[in-house]
Amino acid sequence: MSLDELYRQVILDHYRNPRRSGTLVAPDAHADGNNPLCGDEIGVSVNVQDDRVAEVTFQGAGCSISQSSASMMTAAVKGKTIAEVRALTRAFKSMMSIEDTIADDAGTEP
Repeated sequence: MSLDELYRQVILDHYRNPRRSGTLVAPDAHADGNNPLCGDEIGVSVNVQDDRVAEVTFQGAGCSISQSSASMMTAAVKGKTIAEVRALTRAFKSMMSIEDTIADDAGTEP
């Protein structure tokens, strides 16, 4: 099996069997995002306990890439500390050449 085939299988698995798809009754934080160019929409809800992501869910509509990415992201951050999630976010944005604009708890840029 080639690496491309493996990537396709992982993406399709997360698309067909999304992890942590749904809503939280009383999330500590929630964010919505959309891509007006293609119509993808994602909402992410998080509960934090003792500085760790205790629960994270997503809801959305869109292509297999956007939905499977949200599923993979929830799996990657559950159980991580807030600092670890920020580090993962920075690493991903750097890899994708996206400017980092995450504000810290005081509302200032990191």
